Amino acid sequence: MDKAMRIVSVFRFLSVATITTISICNGNLGVPCEQNERQALLMFKQDLKDPSNRLLSWVGEGDCWNWTGVVCDNLTGHVRELHLGNYYSDEYLNYSLYQENSLGGKVNSSLLNLKRLSYMDLSNSDFGGIQIPSFLDS
Repeated sequence: MDKAMRIVSVFRFLSVATITTISICNGNLGVPCEQNERQALLMFKQDLKDPSNRLLSWVGEGDCWNWTGVVCDNLTGHVRELHLGNYYSDEYLNYSLYQENSLGGKVNSSLLNLKRLSYMDLSNSDFGGIQIPSFLDS
């Protein structure tokens, strides 16, 4: 195996390990997601392009603390963080692998319903050069 392939393998392993760790939200199993926050996340997902199906766990009436990339408050169950960055940086890997794992589409204003959201990572996503929506400032 040449050096480039070993680097790709290491990055894939680290990416899977990071995504797996993040998907295990630190929400309290006894505190369900707020209905309006779960709906906000589902609306946000519906406007995204997700070619790698990273958001496959974002379905139905399940508690969103169990969804990939969602971090909830341990006491209240409110969504606190979204870790949705593309860990396959095009700087280190080939461009097609980067594109396969990039979220895109539109950033839905439903995120405004996540009142306790204090952190959102959409790094290395591909939203086609659109401007960051002004509502994200609020």
